[in-house]
Amino acid sequence: MNKQTRWLTRTALLLALALLFQSLRAVIPKIMVPGFGELDQYIIGSLVNTVLILAAITTGITGGIAVSILTPLVALMQGEIAFPVMTPFVALGNMALVIFVALLYNRNKIASFVTGTIAKFITLYLTINFIVIPIITPDLPAEKAGVVRTMLSFKFGYPQLVTAAIGSIIAFGLIPVLERVLKENFSLKNIK
Repeated sequence: MNKQTRWLTRTALLLALALLFQSLRAVIPKIMVPGFGELDQYIIGSLVNTVLILAAITTGITGGIAVSILTPLVALMQGEIAFPVMTPFVALGNMALVIFVALLYNRNKIASFVTGTIAKFITLYLTINFIVIPIITPDLPAEKAGVVRTMLSFKFGYPQLVTAAIGSIIAFGLIPVLERVLKENFSLKNIK
């Protein structure tokens, strides 16, 4: 299998896995945990972040960005992203995670995960709070605007840091397993 075919295959498989994880929304109930948020966000978000990180490591920046863009579009179609204007900013947060992991992974695995996690959190927090919320809320009644502001500010705050960190931990554990199982056809050093 040539390099381009291998890249395309890996990207497609990882995207399919991300879509499978996002489809768990149909079976995982939305349980609100006070002070913690919706439980499904932590489960599905962590799994999708795992896939984003695996994409960054195994397909490079380009494959990771493809998954980064498509996953929020699916979330929008599933109704998880309430306002369409948020979609590119969620993709941007995903891309921040992917880019930092892809660029730093071969130098320092832990630093790549930590930096990517923090970059995603900062990107989402700043863009949602300082771009998206000011776009969405002016046309809403004051009470509803306050609810939307609080909900979005929370959902795209520390839960994003937590899910990216959990995704990093899962990916860190999976990489050696993937290398061992797929040793002949799977090398993390083949893709840059």
